[in-house]
Amino acid sequence: MNRTHCFTALLLLAACSNPGTPTSTSEDIPAAGQEPLLQNARTYHPLNLPNLDDNVRNDTLLIYTTHALGNGEFVMAARNVEETREGLRLYLYKPRADSSADVLAVSKPAYDSEVMLPTYFSTGDTADGTIILANYGGLESWGQNVFWLKNGHFRDLGWLDVAERTFKVRMDSLQQWRTTIAPLTNVNGANGQFDLTFQGDSLMIYDDLQGGREVMLPTSRIRYRYDGRSMVLLVDGKPRTPAPL
Repeated sequence: MNRTHCFTALLLLAACSNPGTPTSTSEDIPAAGQEPLLQNARTYHPLNLPNLDDNVRNDTLLIYTTHALGNGEFVMAARNVEETREGLRLYLYKPRADSSADVLAVSKPAYDSEVMLPTYFSTGDTADGTIILANYGGLESWGQNVFWLKNGHFRDLGWLDVAERTFKVRMDSLQQWRTTIAPLTNVNGANGQFDLTFQGDSLMIYDDLQGGREVMLPTSRIRYRYDGRSMVLLVDGKPRTPAPL
């Protein structure tokens, strides 16, 4: 791995460590116009998967991360050695005896993102598949692309336009720092639909779809729902959609 890319990836990889298994929370009966939580949903618990050394050789790919799924399959985040517009992708593969990769599936590309750091969630039942939150950005998080890895296929569920806000001292000044929300995310799913809620007191939403940018809101007010077709932002239980251009 190129040292520059390795350093950038390692800085953000630390932010994806598992903080513990989240617990589902109950909500009051929603008011008119609000979307209730999914019924009979199963909890997808975060998997504490260590980042492994490269276990395959590929002259055309630069590998950033490698994770074992525990069934003989692996997921790596990698891009072409010769940089292209598509950038990083997730690759599901099995190592061959000759150290080459038997690629089973490839995700959509991350394009301009310098990293594509995955956090994995599972019910423990392979029939439910694995939810992957892929953190995009550079030194700071841009948000998460959500994938559903099931039956050997990466299904793109959509984008979480949120980050955790912290503060760091850099260049002798206290600066705002936007980091991955993945370790603070709760995932619940049923019948191909998913609710994603968040732990902690507050989070930053990059676009609140009502004209606000980089808005801080209590986590209790924010939820994302994949309804089987697209990812929808809900604020106070009510869906928000992008304003028409």
